[in-house]
Amino acid sequence: MRAEERMEEQPLRLLVADDDEVDRLAVRRALLKAGLNAQLVEVGDGTAALAALMEQTFDCALMDFQMPGHDGLEVLRKARSALVETPIIMLTGQGDEHIAVELMKAGATDYLAKSALTPERLAHLLRQTLRLHEVQQQYRTLAEVLPHTIWTSRPDGVLDYISRRGYENNGLPMGEPSQWPKAVHREDLPRVMERWQSSLRTGEPYEVEARIWRTGGTWRWHLIRALPMRDARGRVIRWFGTNADIDDQRRAQERISRIQAVTAALSEALTPRQVVDILLTQGVAALEAHSGAVCLLTEDGQMLELVSATENVRHLTRNMERIPLDAPLAVTEAVRTDKLVTFANREERDRRFPTVARLDLPYEAAAVMPLRGSRGVMGALVVNYAGPRTLTSDEQEFLLALARQGSQALERARLYEAAQQARAQAEASEAQLRELLADRERMEATLQERDERLRAALWAGGTGTFRWDIRTNALEWDENLDQLFGLPLGRTVQTMEDCLALVHPEDRSEAARRNEACAREGADFEMDFRVVWPDGRVHWLSGKGKTFVDANGRPLYMTGAYVDITVQKQQEAEARQLAEFERQILGIVSHDLRNPLSVIRISASVLLAREGLDERQIKSLTRIISASDRSTRLIRDLLDFSQARLGGGIRVERKKMDLFELARGVVEELAASHPERQLELKLEGDGMGEWDGDRLAQVLGNLVGNALQHSPQDTAVWVRCRGEAGEVFLEVHNEGAAIEGAILPDLFEPFRRGRHAGSGAGSVGLGLYITRQLVLAHGGGITVSSREGEGTRFTVRLPRRATTPPPIPKS
Repeated sequence: MRAEERMEEQPLRLLVADDDEVDRLAVRRALLKAGLNAQLVEVGDGTAALAALMEQTFDCALMDFQMPGHDGLEVLRKARSALVETPIIMLTGQGDEHIAVELMKAGATDYLAKSALTPERLAHLLRQTLRLHEVQQQYRTLAEVLPHTIWTSRPDGVLDYISRRGYENNGLPMGEPSQWPKAVHREDLPRVMERWQSSLRTGEPYEVEARIWRTGGTWRWHLIRALPMRDARGRVIRWFGTNADIDDQRRAQERISRIQAVTAALSEALTPRQVVDILLTQGVAALEAHSGAVCLLTEDGQMLELVSATENVRHLTRNMERIPLDAPLAVTEAVRTDKLVTFANREERDRRFPTVARLDLPYEAAAVMPLRGSRGVMGALVVNYAGPRTLTSDEQEFLLALARQGSQALERARLYEAAQQARAQAEASEAQLRELLADRERMEATLQERDERLRAALWAGGTGTFRWDIRTNALEWDENLDQLFGLPLGRTVQTMEDCLALVHPEDRSEAARRNEACAREGADFEMDFRVVWPDGRVHWLSGKGKTFVDANGRPLYMTGAYVDITVQKQQEAEARQLAEFERQILGIVSHDLRNPLSVIRISASVLLAREGLDERQIKSLTRIISASDRSTRLIRDLLDFSQARLGGGIRVERKKMDLFELARGVVEELAASHPERQLELKLEGDGMGEWDGDRLAQVLGNLVGNALQHSPQDTAVWVRCRGEAGEVFLEVHNEGAAIEGAILPDLFEPFRRGRHAGSGAGSVGLGLYITRQLVLAHGGGITVSSREGEGTRFTVRLPRRATTPPPIPKS
């Protein structure tokens, strides 16, 4: 029956809720004047109004906005939360638009200002409300029948109705449609809300796919659609929407897409490993499994070999890399029977396969699909589920299709791999042959190049080679030997006698004797001798030969070389003459210069001791003494240098002594001669040993003197003596400018002076050279480190006892 017919044929049952009797009377009069037949239930506060709505049935309720107990807005909200569907018209004493919006959001069917209450307006509003309620009731009845969730929304986007199926399926609190966002997956909610707001702004139809919570613990895909209802002027007055469950269709489409993706991926896979990896990853992803594995039969068909597994179960498969085919497992059963094997939960798994019951496996359900090729079963694909799971028929069909395509791709990959291996072997053999030929060519070229280089090197080095056959006395030599003996090129020398005839008469008998020893005893030949050229010139040659013998020790032949050492012999003679000359010069310096200097110094010292000298005379005598001391030190350095370079090293005379006491005396002496400077001495450990005290005093004096000379006046010079088990260390440190890096490597060479060396120090650059020679003569060593900001440190290492000294470097 339509709303208009009901209003004419039977009384309307109306609830009037208002605390003002005058306002309730105005409603009764308006109904009477409008000719509406109505049965009224009147209450005077919000509590009574809510109780009446909850307990009785009304065609409509007219409710005051402000009442004691509960105001009209609170009663409205609680009634809608309790799923009270009675149409409610709110009567307000104010025309505030904000209040009207709040009332409509809370679920009011309409609202009317008390000042606008007229019989005609009230009758029109009741007819419209009843008509709308009737349509809504029909809509909701239909919504409860349909399999989808039906919902409606106000123009501002606030949902005011969700069908009962939506509350039950999506776990929403009954009567609270505004809670619907809680049922949407958090990853999809931003996209859902963005499109909903866009439709609200534009009035365009709303459509989006999203995952919605399903009571029971799953997320399912839904197609959410809504269309706007418009009034005569085109304004949106309501939205009608549906949520259709498309999870099964979507997953089926995803599996189809996955099969297509698998097909495309498998078509590009070239190796069995690539096929297996694609099969595993695609299968686990498409079936939403927890984990998976692929096993293949070994060549003998007796074992299953685990060839791939997902990362989350790889640690469990370390002891299951090879599984006997008769093992009581799901994977072996699937391979033996060539059928799909599944178990849906832990109980079924442990009952059918008790072997795995003792294992703490992270999954309860599984499906094993055999991989069947053209020649039979090749292996199996395993997918596992963390919780109970039964595969649907669609999932089983997908797994079968996946296994079929994977098996075909695996066979193709194996054939391709075998062909590639055969091709690679053929190419490798061909490449190896080419490489062997190339190696031979390179070897021949290398040998030829080496022969040419050897000839060139021998010629450049003045060397010639020979081979003497001791049994036949035949002598072969190269062109270089013709030149070394001053002969024209050609076979002029053919026997050892021919060669000996060219040797200087004074050396010939010795050369012949040594050759005979080689021929008789198998000895090697080595001798420097002179040869006389046809033009009478004499050249020196150095000869070496290696004698080869047979198994019985009998000499067979000799190979060797002669080198022209004429220039070397001349240089040695010149060096001997020069050394003799230097010794004579140094003798003059030692005896003829040092003695007069000593007389000069003694005389100056005696004169300086006299009284009555004026300042000019004292200064002159002091300069004479200082100059004679510098000259004496210079002569000593030159003599030490000569002895180190020409005499085989500086001689030292060791005796037992305390190095620490020596260092203390040297430092005190230098401190007295340099009162303006600060010298610090640090002694650690034991200083006893066997050394030449005078020479070590010279070493320490040189190092400390250098430190004083090359450091600022206001800085200290540190001397540290440290005794260890078999050695004693001397360190001299100053805070002067760092020594240039280019000078450091040659600092201990003779005649080397840094750019900061003073011109008036009486030094010719021999101090550090002689210092090093003295340290080496004691079997020790000396090093230097110098860095900007850290100063310069000389470290001397001295063995406590005499050791075999290392070779003394020569200049």
